Amino acid sequence: MLSSKLTAIVLKRSNFSEADKLVTVFSKERGKVKIIAKGTRRIKSRRAPHLELFNLVDIILHKGKVFDLITEAKSSQQYSLSKKNLEKTAYLFYISEVLDQIMPEEQPHPEVFDLLVDVLSHAELVSASQMQKLVKEFVIQMVWNLGYLPKGEYPKNGVTDFVEQISERKIRSKKFLEEI
Repeated sequence: MLSSKLTAIVLKRSNFSEADKLVTVFSKERGKVKIIAKGTRRIKSRRAPHLELFNLVDIILHKGKVFDLITEAKSSQQYSLSKKNLEKTAYLFYISEVLDQIMPEEQPHPEVFDLLVDVLSHAELVSASQMQKLVKEFVIQMVWNLGYLPKGEYPKNGVTDFVEQISERKIRSKKFLEEI
């Protein structure tokens, strides 16, 4: 199959070559996927605004040798209210980092995707002080759905410590959350 369509949340972006970006998305159809967005570092790029962090986007991909290439991208939900609040944005970065660390690549988990979309939608409605509870519930649900813990069981040392233990890497956004 040369091209495919994904509905995805943008988790991470990094510069790749002179005018491109390497974008990590979490999709309902394929799970966590790293893809190349050609030309998105250019000022006149039409795809760049759609590939902002935490956007829900419809993407059309073309199969590449190493990474698939984005041929079209259109955001269907931008969650702009959450992005305007620093504390909410910090929690969104935390969610993004946790997902990136413990989700295997190219393994679809539609239940986790639906949970993520639900959390992003609720984040628009709750206050910044309620975000901690919302995010903690999301991470616990995700860990249950991925099979790291039996349903109904909670981590003994805290959610973040449990995720760090699973991924064997520190969560850097935790320090930022503690500072705000």
